[in-house]
Amino acid sequence: MIYGDIGMDTASLAGTLESKLAAIRDAGFAQVMIAAGDVVGHPQGAAAGVRVVRESGLCVTGLEALRDFEGLSGNSHAYKVDVAKSMLDVCFNLGGNMLIVEASTSRHANPDDEAIVRDLRMLAMLAVPLGIRIAYKGVARSRIAKDFCAASEFVFRANCHNLGLAIDAFDVIAARVPLVELEALDPEQIFLVQLSDFVWQEIDSAEERAVTASHLRVFPGDGAHSDDLAIVVRKLDEIDYRGGYSFDVYNDDYQQMPPEKVTARARRAAEWLAEAVLRRALPVPDMERLRPGRGAPDTTGD
Repeated sequence: MIYGDIGMDTASLAGTLESKLAAIRDAGFAQVMIAAGDVVGHPQGAAAGVRVVRESGLCVTGLEALRDFEGLSGNSHAYKVDVAKSMLDVCFNLGGNMLIVEASTSRHANPDDEAIVRDLRMLAMLAVPLGIRIAYKGVARSRIAKDFCAASEFVFRANCHNLGLAIDAFDVIAARVPLVELEALDPEQIFLVQLSDFVWQEIDSAEERAVTASHLRVFPGDGAHSDDLAIVVRKLDEIDYRGGYSFDVYNDDYQQMPPEKVTARARRAAEWLAEAVLRRALPVPDMERLRPGRGAPDTTGD
């Protein structure tokens, strides 16, 4: 069986772009999801940020995230198209082949299905010459697509080979989306699965869910929903998903910690996935380095 590597997200870490990439690489990972702000906000300019990424030795899983793109009109639409073109250029320059697009949360977006399909198709066509895939992601607070089920309908109707889904396991678990819905998906249309957990047993309101999603996620194996997360991953395995995984962890506490302390948690999550969840050889980068006695640091003091 062929699986994509697990990657980390630069948004999970504090510090400079250089220090983030070094910590991810030194932890044994081979892939990285790049937060666009880390590149274009580089003190020496976007070109320098691109150069740092390309020289890091890490494969770029993708660039995130284009937001509030679909369903606009007039000047707002033209503005977002320019933003999208700029992000596609950055993604291409990084050597990445995927742009994450989050379903719009804008109250100005027209929720008409035809408008959404039209805009997603146009975005996919803009990405074709650059060899970039568009991974559309349902967002709980979106007016357009609140979960992967709704997002998949738009992807299906747009019918573009380079338009697919990004599935966020956090949203699946927090919203209690029935896992039978995964069985209705074409695994070839799933471009990426993002993994994270949270520490609360229950999330009782949309507001709490939004705050947790943006500020209080934790790595798989560290939260209160390990069993649920394991079921999601195994279900994806059952439907023959063979794409990549990325740790999508936003946590304000992690922004107060040295990057290497955070990547140590990511290492443990990688081992948990490979050994406890899938119970087979998932090609987590350089797994031998991650085992006790093989160079993994003692993280008991985290």
